[in-house]
Formats: sequence, structure tokens, C-alpha cells
Amino acid sequence: MTFPSPIDVGVATFHPSGTNTMAKIPDHKPIKDLFESLLGRDVTIATQEERVVPTARRACCVGTYVNGHGDVGALVAADLELSARAGAALGLVPPTGADTAIENQELPAALYDNFFEVLNIFASLFVDEETEANLKLHQVYQPGMVLPRTAAMQIRGLGSREDFRLEVDGYGAGALGIVIPF
Repeated sequence: MTFPSPIDVGVATFHPSGTNTMAKIPDHKPIKDLFESLLGRDVTIATQEERVVPTARRACCVGTYVNGHGDVGALVAADLELSARAGAALGLVPPTGADTAIENQELPAALYDNFFEVLNIFASLFVDEETEANLKLHQVYQPGMVLPRTAAMQIRGLGSREDFRLEVDGYGAGALGIVIPF
């Protein structure tokens, strides 16, 4: 299996030393509202204890978000289940398409493209405290891709984080983790 290169939509700089201005982790309601408005379906959301972190056994789609200086201000990891289910719901693909992707442990291009748009619009929930501008989606790593070292460290919790379980009506559940790095 070959993995494509991450999609780079700009210039980013990782500053583990803490020079980033900070966005805040969005509350439950704006996240729920964003998924419902995009997918046209009811979505339930709950906090979960288990962290959403990509590993060799847990495929995730990871988006990095940058501020106006190109500094990473947020990371979002969605497990394969949420990526496939939200991607299918957005594209009006029957739920069996998402189930097949999850069973095969691979996110097809059409579902990935749809979930990429979800991550892109998710940027509207992150506001840079310094400039009050929204962070922008910088890069998306597909399930199975290796994250750069700094991003891998940040998604494992070097910053504030919250993890959620979302259930998309008619499609099923998946998990989402949000990290605001220090």
C-alpha cells in the first residue's frame, strides 16, 4: 500500500516552545452545529475519555491549522470511523460505503475529499486570540500516513485537548480529538 503525500495548503511552522497565539477548543454546541449543518443530519456529541491519537492500529485523519504567522494553532484528529461516516454523509453515499471503508481500514478518495471539506470548514471554529482571525487549514494527513515528529507529539497531548464522540444519524459514531498546542 502506498500513501499519498499530505495535502499542503500553505506554510506552517511548529513552535513547541510556546510562541503560538492560542485559539480555544470549541464548545460542544458549535461542533455539533457545524456537523449538522454540513451533513444535513442530526448529530449527537459527548465528551469521551479515550484520546483520539493515530497509531499503527488506529487510523486517523489529522488536520493542522495555522494562524496568520504560519504557526500551528490547532490540530484535529478524526478516527477512521468518523472520517468515513461524515465523508459519506456529506457526499450522500449510502452508509454501507462508510462501513466498507471502515472494514477495509482505508478511506476511499471520494470520502477523503468530503472529509477534507469538513476539516476545512472546521477552521471557522478556531479563532486566533492575537488577531481574532480564524485559523486556516494547513495540512491534512490521511489515515495511515506518518505525521511529522512535532505534530505527532502535539496530537498526543502537548497542549490543551478535548476528545469527543459524535454520532451521525443514520451513519453511526466516530471520534474527534482537538489539540491546541502550547
